Amino acid sequence: MTSNPTASPTSRPKRLVLCPQDKGGIGKSFVATLLYDYLRERGVRVKAFDLDHANSTFHRYVPEAEFLDTDVDASRLAVLDRLTDAFDEADIVLADNRATGGAKVIAYLEESRLPALQAELGFTLVFVVIAVDDKDALSQIAELLGKYGDRVRWLVARNQRDGAALGLYAQSNSRKTLLSLGAVEVDVPCLAEITRNRLQVANLTVARGRTAEKLHVLDRSRCVRFHQLMALEFAKADRLLLA
Repeated sequence: MTSNPTASPTSRPKRLVLCPQDKGGIGKSFVATLLYDYLRERGVRVKAFDLDHANSTFHRYVPEAEFLDTDVDASRLAVLDRLTDAFDEADIVLADNRATGGAKVIAYLEESRLPALQAELGFTLVFVVIAVDDKDALSQIAELLGKYGDRVRWLVARNQRDGAALGLYAQSNSRKTLLSLGAVEVDVPCLAEITRNRLQVANLTVARGRTAEKLHVLDRSRCVRFHQLMALEFAKADRLLLA
């Protein structure tokens, strides 16, 4: 993996990339690590944040990620101002949310009026939502769409760990709305469970797993293939994230 440059010779657009769902176990942190690795290898200045101070899943995989504790009273949610302050050091700010923490993030967005200030602050807000065949997760997507609609941009990660069809999502009104808003869909294929488990034990992202000597050669090989697949998928979102 290439190193994160301290300065970029060309001016890039600013993006605040948030995972606003708070449904646990749908792959938010995994997708965030994949996206982080992709952006870094594209030479983008990325600043990562983990909003889950209790479990710190994202931070375990990405030690560079800075903690922001959102388990606070509403009057103290201004701690999230750090997200936009980070544009002084990065072009893309990526924040992984904690399970059950979505309400705090939404409360902050409303209290600060951040979506309305995008142009003034010089950035674009991108929501990454995870599509799985789970009614609660899909309901959360529908609620987010109802509240934010065309005020943000949308990146949909279709988590295929339980199968590629995703029938509930494919037939949902939310998908129709997302596509009408110009959402970009990327597929996250299934990574062998044994390799996922070994990456978790070793606290490695897929990109880092490609060359980790502590992993079995077959796990490293799977990481190489999976990383290549995800690079192709995330390239579909370049116009959303980088243009």
